[in-house]
Amino acid sequence: MKNIAKLMTLLALATPAIALPEVATMPEALSAAKAKNCNIFVDFTGTDWCTACIHLRDKIVNSPEFDAEFGDKFVLVPVDFPRTPELVAKISEAERKEREALLYSYKIEGLPGVVLMDSDGLPFEIIGGTRRTPADYIPLVKAGLDKLAARNAAMAEAAGKTGLERAKALDAALKCLPEVCRDKYAAVIAEINSLDVENVLGYKGYADKTRRLIAQREALRELMQGFQGKFKPEDIRDSIDRLDAFLAQDLEPAVRQDALRAKGDSYAFLRDIKKMYEAYKAAYEAEPESRSGKILKKNIEYLERQVLPTMP
Repeated sequence: MKNIAKLMTLLALATPAIALPEVATMPEALSAAKAKNCNIFVDFTGTDWCTACIHLRDKIVNSPEFDAEFGDKFVLVPVDFPRTPELVAKISEAERKEREALLYSYKIEGLPGVVLMDSDGLPFEIIGGTRRTPADYIPLVKAGLDKLAARNAAMAEAAGKTGLERAKALDAALKCLPEVCRDKYAAVIAEINSLDVENVLGYKGYADKTRRLIAQREALRELMQGFQGKFKPEDIRDSIDRLDAFLAQDLEPAVRQDALRAKGDSYAFLRDIKKMYEAYKAAYEAEPESRSGKILKKNIEYLERQVLPTMP
């Protein structure tokens, strides 16, 4: 009996905990979140190739520590980007495009990436990458829940107000969130515009700007899809020419930044460091305070400090 007990204990330890209930699609996630009165953990992942994604799921999300903190607070839905031919074949072209558009709409630049949403599918936090241990990752999720609580508190305050004061409270709610999440709150933005007749808060034209931003992002995504898997110098130069043509348009700063960064990446493949630096610098200047801008600034400073001084 003692041996059986020991065996059962070992088996329990060997079996990974499943911290979050999982569903296959966003509609199922919304339904489950409503039923459980919880939030949604959208995991952009590559289950068959991305080691960081596998680490996030196996060592962090499926850990006892994560379960203790969030097991009843989220339902998980994976948005998978597999590479194994058999798995790729199971995803329709329409579904693949839908997943890629969703990934791009949240400006997730590498896998894994997580979007935290409420039970209505409204996002309140984005977490890029993984971390070494659950103790390193858990505070990031808690910070997201703090933003949700702040948003909800501002929304509750708005409920007791009218006119411009209500618009200001709704604006305060949006400002609790990462900027890339705000354009998903179309109904809130529409109400602010209806209440703020004199455009004190500056939301007039926001909906049109958001539609233009989404269309431009989609156009850039489709353009860059044509570059995938092409590494010959002539192909890379062609990609630069196409990006230059794209950049000749009147673009939103965020899209201009993405296109210039892609141009810099292309020059990196050609080992043209000076032109890469110029493109990265222009990308940074397009939107310095964005998340991409802050990453670009570090790259630019490294090039200026360590690389450019050594070049002829």
